Amino acid sequence: MAQNPELALWRAVLVAGLSDAAKSDKPQDAAWLRSRDFVQVCHLAQVEPEAVLRALWPERFQRLGKAAA
Repeated sequence: MAQNPELALWRAVLVAGLSDAAKSDKPQDAAWLRSRDFVQVCHLAQVEPEAVLRALWPERFQRLGKAAA
């Protein structure tokens, strides 16, 4: 099945952002996970923001709180 190029792009943006946040010690990178931008990227990638956070960092998700709506 052919994938929508726009969907593939937003999923790549999401993966890059998650990778940057995981590797970085900068507070602004982790803060992105609670931002409206993160939520928007997740929606454009057609994934649920809270599901992404729970799947990748279950212990950190509890400390982060909900992503901005």
